[in-house]
Amino acid sequence: MSNPGIIFDESLLADVNFQENDINTIVDECDRCTKIGFLPEVEASYLGLLIHVMDLTSLNSTDNKKTIEALVDKALTYAKKNLKSDIEDMGSKHTCPIYNYLSTSTLIPPTICVSSIRVPDAVQRIKHQGVHIDIASVAAGFPLGQVPLSCRITEVEYAISHGAAEIDIVIDRGMVLNGDYKILYNDIRAIKCVCANGKVTLKTILSVTELGSYQTIYKAAMTAMMAGSDFIKTSTGKEATNATLSHGVVMCQAIKKFHEKTGFQVGIKPAGGIKFNEQALSWLVLVKNELGNDWLRASHFRIGASSLLEDVVKRLSVVLKKFR
Repeated sequence: MSNPGIIFDESLLADVNFQENDINTIVDECDRCTKIGFLPEVEASYLGLLIHVMDLTSLNSTDNKKTIEALVDKALTYAKKNLKSDIEDMGSKHTCPIYNYLSTSTLIPPTICVSSIRVPDAVQRIKHQGVHIDIASVAAGFPLGQVPLSCRITEVEYAISHGAAEIDIVIDRGMVLNGDYKILYNDIRAIKCVCANGKVTLKTILSVTELGSYQTIYKAAMTAMMAGSDFIKTSTGKEATNATLSHGVVMCQAIKKFHEKTGFQVGIKPAGGIKFNEQALSWLVLVKNELGNDWLRASHFRIGASSLLEDVVKRLSVVLKKFR
């Protein structure tokens, strides 16, 4: 269900306090689970889930029609092609309890994420392939977010009109650092209205490593959710430093508080620098531990990445061979 947002409530930004030790304890538990490892059937299920929550992304200055076509093809065929023999062999022996899950699933990421100008290229390629996959478009002055609101809205409208089913906007970090949360709320709310009219999912990128403190991250996250963001996202992938699990803890705490206050279930999307299955599994464990199993689905958990798919598929192939 889409998050309709609520009237701006400054009280939700008050009395925010995070203890570094408490955050580190949560992060250490996530890392411990990943480092110790999982039972093969659990790891296979988790790796399969990672494919099903992945926004396969290309946001390069060199992107063109050919690179986007290759991205679509990769999303639609890479996992199936590279895991076909492993899954068939596992199924022939009927020894693995997750066989039905892996064999009946398409092993296709739910979404590809591209720049607004590349949305038509993605739409055309998807139609040519005849298989459905959603298109997410970064917009609203990505990656800086420092353009007039009217221009941000125009870009969002462009992406939606050309076929984007999801919009990943980026906030103006200077606005947050200046404490202008009500202005930020109004800006996101204006974009939410455009997305709501088109029944489009709205993800809001916080660029957490540029916000200075856990308290500021929490306030920005809460403001974005009050304005109607369906997801809060860590990063653009263009920051000097990528988001960490510690930032994720703060975002999860904000999501949990917003859910308690409103009943609306907002999603989380880590992105930027997530290249290896171990990193992604740690984020999955964090979401599971902090928010619960209800968040472990593409409607509430995504991972934005450009090269993670290869590593997840490689590791999943290794795990599946254990069932032979």
